[in-house]
Amino acid sequence: MAVTPTVNIVIPQGTDFSEVFSSTETDGTATNLVGFTGASKLKKHPESKTSESFSVSIVAGTGTVSIAMTAGATTRIKPGRYYYDVMLTSSGGSVSRMVEGQALVTAGITT
Repeated sequence: MAVTPTVNIVIPQGTDFSEVFSSTETDGTATNLVGFTGASKLKKHPESKTSESFSVSIVAGTGTVSIAMTAGATTRIKPGRYYYDVMLTSSGGSVSRMVEGQALVTAGITT
């Protein structure tokens, strides 16, 4: 079973945010993500009923997955520590977690 990488991110409150992740095979080649879709959420804690969603973009041939939030979305998030993950679903319906980690939302001064 593959280990899900942990990548911690920092989201500056009140700014456009994006992060890019790359998936590679054991031989170093890019993972073929043709037909995959993605979803990603930010929560204060894993059991939280409320969340903020990231938009997810996949570049299938390069194995890259980007998550993003607009400045309007990051403005609504209170500063502090959160959790996030990026889930991928294949065209056949198989679901996997590409990456997970903590997200530190830093306070905006000019928001």
